[in-house]
Amino acid sequence: MDVNLKNYIRHFRFYFLAILILAVIWALLFVINNRDSQTAFVRTNQECTTQERVFDYADVLNDSQEADLRELIAEKEAQTGCDIVLVTLNESLEDYAKAYESGLGYLEPYQYTMVYADNFYDEHLFGYDKPYGDGVLLLDNWYREADGNVYSWLSTCGRAEAQFSEGMIERLLDQALENVDEDPYGAYREYVTLFAQAMTQGMDTRVEIPIYVPVLGALIAAGIYIGVNLQMNKGMKTVNLNTYVKGGRPRMKRKEDIFLRKTVSKRHIERNSGSGGGGGGGHHVSSGGVSHGGGGHSR
Repeated sequence: MDVNLKNYIRHFRFYFLAILILAVIWALLFVINNRDSQTAFVRTNQECTTQERVFDYADVLNDSQEADLRELIAEKEAQTGCDIVLVTLNESLEDYAKAYESGLGYLEPYQYTMVYADNFYDEHLFGYDKPYGDGVLLLDNWYREADGNVYSWLSTCGRAEAQFSEGMIERLLDQALENVDEDPYGAYREYVTLFAQAMTQGMDTRVEIPIYVPVLGALIAAGIYIGVNLQMNKGMKTVNLNTYVKGGRPRMKRKEDIFLRKTVSKRHIERNSGSGGGGGGGHHVSSGGVSHGGGGHSR
């Protein structure tokens, strides 16, 4: 083995050790993450007023489809540790929601479903871990309100509220309800499945990276670094003082500072006027005083 290569390996042994330690840590985190995502939760909320999860008041599902959804929901609840509820309606919620305006303020038509969904969740004491705890409720109202739109609302609570950003809710509803008018059963299955994926894996927020990728990348980077430095070291040995200075002794004959030019650059710095817009993240407090997240969809 080349002497220089041996010296470099000896010099970089601490870097190789650090890479090995990082690889072990990455492997442990990978194993822990997979184990946690497969953990079955134990329900601890004994105060929920019902065991039902599918409330098809709009009657858009048949009995077989409702039974299948209940089975799927039971499976996903154990995986996510969240209550998963579906409610369908086919009635105007304007009068219902307006009754709560004194406490919630003026409500737009899309917020009628929000009020109903949050109240439905709270009144039944849903929550896998405790009343008003971890869970989600999709309200799909088939009634076309006075503004011409059909509205749906996804209400989150507890860990689901913390997990779901407004953007995630929007993507879930867009994807799940894309063909709800033609296939409500398929749309509601998609809702349950997407919610479970987001709670156990993260929906569109985490890229699964094979365990060998960061280790291999680190080794390649270290190899390139060592190779470049070896080549630079070889080049440096071909150059010495005599290459550029006759006799090996540089001599300074005259030193002089000459002012050539001055350049002045001007740049306008924008000032903050103090005005600006912002949007909420979908987090709010229901009429019953319970913290919820959520987002709506219209068609």
